[in-house]
Amino acid sequence: MHKKAFIFADIQTGVGLGHFSRCTALLHILEQNNIQATLLDSSLLLSSYMDFELKKCNLAVIDSYVLELESYQKVANLAPHCIFFDDTLRLPYPKGILLNNSPSASKAIYQKHYPNHTLFLGSNYRLLQKPFLEQLKTKQKFTPKTISKILITLGGEDILNLTKWIITLLLMQNPNYQIHYIHKDTNLHSNAKGYYGLSPKQMANLFTQMDLCICACGQTLIEILSCKIPCIALEIAPNQHENLKSYQEAILAIKEVWNIDKNTLQSYLLQHLNNIKNPNTQNQLIQKGIEILNQPLKWEESLQKLLF
Repeated sequence: MHKKAFIFADIQTGVGLGHFSRCTALLHILEQNNIQATLLDSSLLLSSYMDFELKKCNLAVIDSYVLELESYQKVANLAPHCIFFDDTLRLPYPKGILLNNSPSASKAIYQKHYPNHTLFLGSNYRLLQKPFLEQLKTKQKFTPKTISKILITLGGEDILNLTKWIITLLLMQNPNYQIHYIHKDTNLHSNAKGYYGLSPKQMANLFTQMDLCICACGQTLIEILSCKIPCIALEIAPNQHENLKSYQEAILAIKEVWNIDKNTLQSYLLQHLNNIKNPNTQNQLIQKGIEILNQPLKWEESLQKLLF
């Protein structure tokens, strides 16, 4: 008989598409390990119906930046095993497993804050959906890219409202750039092509067509690196800091973008744009990304110990 799991993620609250992506990847890992998994919006935890369902499951997972501590306590009291995503030491979580799969996640810091929790830390617990895993496994000879096709993706909500500004900046530098972007407003700019609501396979296909990606430092950064595309990465929120640290050798990074003015940001972007035209720089970044993402996984071993 299959074990049963529920995954709750901030799908509808507008805090980022990365939650949905990494939780979908986790769902597939659970299913590969004979665990029947269902992905739901975190708001459903407020439903009394879920109380009944949680009592019958073997594992509950929460990936949220908005749920209060009471929701975690409720789940911990009902489900026999719990995994809580945590990127920022956000809450004094109830008993369970804490998951931070950034390669730079500090075991010492987590043990200090959560001495009584089981910890799933580091790149051994990375989460990539199938199309990106397939791209990562694809062996291809490095071919230097002449920067022409550029993709901008700064999260579904574009919380710093930078996408249109960056499009304009790039086209001022070179009107022949072919600019693509992912944004809920697909009509941001008449000289750029917008996308929204793409499937993981469509996303992977889009990434691989690009010469350069300009992205935030969330889950999408990892997906772009898996597609072996040079990347300029912007830290657009504090919860992205660990990812930036983890992949800093595989990207050209701009830290704490919310703290810098447009003139400074423009200077950093243009400097990185110039540097990333160098084929040696492109190759070094891509190879480092592959090295980081090819660390062995511990999911199967850990799930077997937990549930079987």
